[in-house]
Amino acid sequence: MAPQLSEDEIDDLLYAARVGDKDELTSLLSSLAEREKVTPADILMSAKDEGKSTCLHMAAGNGHAEIVAHLLSYLPAGEAKADSETEKKKAKQEFLDAPNEYGNTGLHWAALGGHLAVVKLLVEHGASVALANDKNYVPLDLASFGDKFDVVDYFLAQSGGLEGDNAEAGGLEAGMEGVTADDVEEGRDSEAEAKDKGKGKKEGAEEKGKSG
Repeated sequence: MAPQLSEDEIDDLLYAARVGDKDELTSLLSSLAEREKVTPADILMSAKDEGKSTCLHMAAGNGHAEIVAHLLSYLPAGEAKADSETEKKKAKQEFLDAPNEYGNTGLHWAALGGHLAVVKLLVEHGASVALANDKNYVPLDLASFGDKFDVVDYFLAQSGGLEGDNAEAGGLEAGMEGVTADDVEEGRDSEAEAKDKGKGKKEGAEEKGKSG
C-alpha cells in the first residue's frame, strides 16, 4: 500500500532536499517511514509535488551532491524477502529516471545547472542519459544550451561521441520551460530560510511559477 503523505509533508521533504538540509531530510524520512510502516525509499518514491518533481529533482537541480548520494543510498527499494533483485533494480531505475510534468529528470536539471559532480553521480548510478523531455531535449542538450562545457565534455566522453541536437538559437529558453529559478540556481535561499523547516516555501515557489 502506498504511503499516505499530506501536501505539507511532501512540501517539507522537497524543501529539505532543495536547500540541502540532510539532517532534516533524514529525520522526515525516518519518521514518515515508521508511521507508514514502509521503507524510506517508499516515502521518497511517493513524495512528488503537483508538477511531479521529486526530492531527487530538487537536490540535483541545486547541485547538492551529498544529498543526491544520500537519497540514492536508500535504494534499491524494498526490504521484504519477496522482493526480487530485479524488482529492486527496476524501482531504483524508475526513481532515477522519474520525469516531472515537463519530462525533465533529475539528470536534466543537474545538466542544466552545470552541476558536474551531481551529473557524474547520477550517471554512475545508472541514470539514463538519452531520455528526452517534452521538448525532445536530452540532458546533454540542456548542458550545451547553457554553455556548461565541462558537463558537455563529460557526456560526450561517456557516450562515445553522442552529439546533442536541437542546439539552435533559442534552445535554452525552450529547454528551460517550466523550470523555475528557485530550482536550478544556487544561493537564492538565505541562511534563515534554509532553517525554516519548509514553512513559507510554497509561497516562494508560487511567486516564481510552477517548477518544471
